Amino acid sequence: MTRYAYYFERNKGTVAKSQKTYGIVVDYFKKKIIAGDLKPGEKLPPEREIAEELGVSRNSVREAIRFMDMTGVISSQQGSGNYITCDFQSSLEETMGMMFAMDQIDYIQISQIRYSLERLAFTLALDHASEEEIRLMEEYVNKLDKSTDASVNNELDKKIHYTLARASGNVLILDILEACSSVIDEFVKDLRREIIRKESGKEALNACHHRIVKALREHNREDGILALKEHFAIIDEILLEWKNR
Repeated sequence: MTRYAYYFERNKGTVAKSQKTYGIVVDYFKKKIIAGDLKPGEKLPPEREIAEELGVSRNSVREAIRFMDMTGVISSQQGSGNYITCDFQSSLEETMGMMFAMDQIDYIQISQIRYSLERLAFTLALDHASEEEIRLMEEYVNKLDKSTDASVNNELDKKIHYTLARASGNVLILDILEACSSVIDEFVKDLRREIIRKESGKEALNACHHRIVKALREHNREDGILALKEHFAIIDEILLEWKNR
């Protein structure tokens, strides 16, 4: 059960009574955000003012604010107020973390999502990647070749994949990949480090990195997709070994 389902189950009596009116409040702010009247970092008016403007109870406003806080639309800061954040990546990360903790998803499923998204990211990056992004990826791959420090290797590996995601020009790809990575790092803290620490694993993965970046620079979709496929085949093999311990 996700945190949202848990919340509504626990509070279903209250929610049922105020569902219609708190929905009015959520829709009001949704329209404000879409219209550009509210932007990230801006503070929401006090609950009393919102209730008076919309003709709803303050309880309905509080329910709406709790919901928007849980879904990453706003951030409630004790003693300061409520601010528009649109931090959906954190919300997604928390939801995936709960699903992982409750055995609704596992490492293999997360790896499958990452592979699908990185295929899409690479395809989009062929048209959107800047020279600076390609140069950065080449720099990270070359540094990973030479580094013998497990922590440094770990960070370089992340930077390669995050830069590819950014180069796609699609912020949702980056947000979802970061959420996937955070869940893996949180629940299997040494997994990424173990993959990179193994010399054979490091060499094989970085050979794939080299091919991905080369294919990106040369606009060779076929070679890039093949390199990504081999990269994640290596990851999945290690994940299966880890899972079966």
